[in-house]
Amino acid sequence: MWHRKAWRFYFGIPSFGFYFHGRKPPPAKEEYLSMLQEYKKELEEELEEVGKEIEEVEKNS
Repeated sequence: MWHRKAWRFYFGIPSFGFYFHGRKPPPAKEEYLSMLQEYKKELEEELEEVGKEIEEVEKNS
């Protein structure tokens, strides 16, 4: 039920290319907007799952 994509919460060692190419530039406005829309969709799906789980727990109580 609880899942996150690795690119959001990455705390590992930077990739090999990081040392030679420096930091990546920030994403373009359209790319950033699409990332936010995808994240919103994932949050809405997760919220639905939580709602279903709450209903299930209430029925079993």
